[in-house]
Amino acid sequence: MKRVEAESVGDVLRRAIEEENLTEKLLETRACALWPRVVGQYIAARSSKPAMRRGIMTVAVAAASLRNDLDMSRSSIIKIINSTLGRDVVRDIRFIS
Repeated sequence: MKRVEAESVGDVLRRAIEEENLTEKLLETRACALWPRVVGQYIAARSSKPAMRRGIMTVAVAAASLRNDLDMSRSSIIKIINSTLGRDVVRDIRFIS
């Protein structure tokens, strides 16, 4: 049996993520997880869990007034999420009913 140098679990996971091209999907998942922290628990409770696809976050909001307020704050929400992640992951947010 051949002896192989030991690698840390973190290094193995990083390499596996890169090899399988999962980096973007992982960042999109982290962006969705940041939603309650960015908008607050009150708004997060009144909206659906965000979904991401190709840099566009989609959030369902039933109340038209809240949807309008979030729409006005869209660019600042995007900035906060992207700066927290350290990369431009979210290109746009769509608020749907």
